[in-house]
Order: sequence, then C-alpha cells, then structure tokens
Amino acid sequence: MNIPAITHKIAISSLFLLLLGAAGVRFHWFHFQIGLLMFSLAALLSFASICASALFTRRIQSPLGRRQLSQAALMALPAIIFFSLSLYRGAGAPLIHDISTDTKNPPQFIMAAQQRSPNDNGLEYAASDIPLQRQAYPDIHSIPTLLPLNEAQSKALSIAGELGWEVYYQENGHIEAFVRSYWFGFTDDIVIRINQTASGSIIDLRSASRVGKGDLGVNARRIRQFTEHYLQ
Repeated sequence: MNIPAITHKIAISSLFLLLLGAAGVRFHWFHFQIGLLMFSLAALLSFASICASALFTRRIQSPLGRRQLSQAALMALPAIIFFSLSLYRGAGAPLIHDISTDTKNPPQFIMAAQQRSPNDNGLEYAASDIPLQRQAYPDIHSIPTLLPLNEAQSKALSIAGELGWEVYYQENGHIEAFVRSYWFGFTDDIVIRINQTASGSIIDLRSASRVGKGDLGVNARRIRQFTEHYLQ
C-alpha cells in the first residue's frame, strides 16, 4: 500500500470538496445542505490526511514519499481551518436564525419578501425564539440616540455602507438591506427601524437568514457590529 500517494489524493479531495461545496452553494448549482455536507466531508478528509502525514512522515524512507506527505498536510490545512473556525465562531449559538433588538415588537420587513424565493425561510418572527435569543444574546437591545430621525437615518445608511450591506429599500424611518457571507454566499436580510422620541430617536434592527435553521451566531454579531459603530 502506497500510503504517501493515498494520503496525497485524500488531501487533494478535501481541497476539491471545499472549493466545490462553496462554489456550488454560491452559484446555486445544488442545495445548500449538499454544500454543507461537502464542507463537513472535506474537513474529515483533511483531518485524516493531516494525521496520516504526521504519523508516517518519519517512517517513510523515500524522499518522494516524504514530499507527498508534506504536500498533503499543506493542502489539507484550508478545509480543517475553515471548519474549525466555523465551529469556534458558532459555539454556543442557539438554533435560531432571526435576531431582533426588539423582541416584543420586532421591525417588520416591507420589501424583503420580494427578494426571497418560495423555498427560503419565512419572515414571520417566531415568538418561540425569544427566550433562546434573550438567553444567548442578552446584550442585543435597541439603540437610543440624541439625533433626530433624519440624521439618525443618514448615519444608519452610512454605517450600513461601511459594513458592506447592500441597501435595496428605504423610506422615512425604515431601511432594508442584505449581506452575503464570504465563503458560501449565504444571504441575510436586515431591516432598520428608526422612531422619533422626545429626546432624539431609537433604532431597532432585525437580521434574518434566508436559509437554514441556525446561523452560528452570525446575525447577532452583525447587530453588535452595527451597534458598536453607531455608538462610537
């Protein structure tokens, strides 16, 4: 059995599955769950090739065999790194995909339904998610500001642009945008509601994933990021 050659092929397979899974989901070649399965399989093959490389490099006498094992370890790194980062960033995140700063009266989407396909998640805010969100993200809350509504909205639009959000609809006190994830191109919709108050305005956000039951904490992090920028 030529272990270095087999390990080398396994590493190539892990890299191929990693790239194909991401491209397939981003360009809608197949269902996103197939892409996630390929992503998981790529990580498994990556782990196997790295372990084999570590185990057999010193035992193989052939320079070619050692070189193949070293190359295999390098080619396998991307899949295991991306997979590990995903697990790390999503650790502890509840299985929800719709996060709002106002859980009692969440901002409502106006145009997002036209941006989504029939197979995407619905836009009705699930009351059953409220205790899960409050337990996992107790820091997610409305943003008070001393700015009047028009200035608060201008600032919100500016921050949305800085964060890479694509605004597709706005009216007085209401903004809707979407953003795509870097690797798979998953799309999330965001709505910003701005209400005038006696002392200025209050801003509420809602970020909802178009697909998937869980979001690995992405929507909460997005709202936190916006809040940090706004309060600077």
